[in-house]
Amino acid sequence: MKDKTINQKSSGSGKKRLLGIVGLQLSVLLYSITGIFTKMASACRFLSVQFLLLYGAGIFLMFIYALLWQQFLKIMPLNTAYANKSISTIWTMLFGALLFHERITWAMILGAAVIIVGVYLVVTADE
Repeated sequence: MKDKTINQKSSGSGKKRLLGIVGLQLSVLLYSITGIFTKMASACRFLSVQFLLLYGAGIFLMFIYALLWQQFLKIMPLNTAYANKSISTIWTMLFGALLFHERITWAMILGAAVIIVGVYLVVTADE
């Protein structure tokens, strides 16, 4: 009877862990989106209405991200959360290329691959 309970708990915690990782990645994506708004704001005249709206949207998204981040820190190890935060570098690189026509170099791709491998190693080390 105990074995069945332990297996049910571990499969339930596996689902919770997966949801935590997915949610954390979505919050990191949100964090990366703030860079879009601040970059767009930097192209506007300082303190113009457009600047204030774009910059304000960036600040608002950072506020939402901060609230989500605190919740994820409650349910997952700090090292896992911070390792996943580094994925924002990859999102930022992709947004720069897609929205602002910035160039992606082979060195950037190699760096992104290193980040992904590092995050994988940190996340799987917790198991």
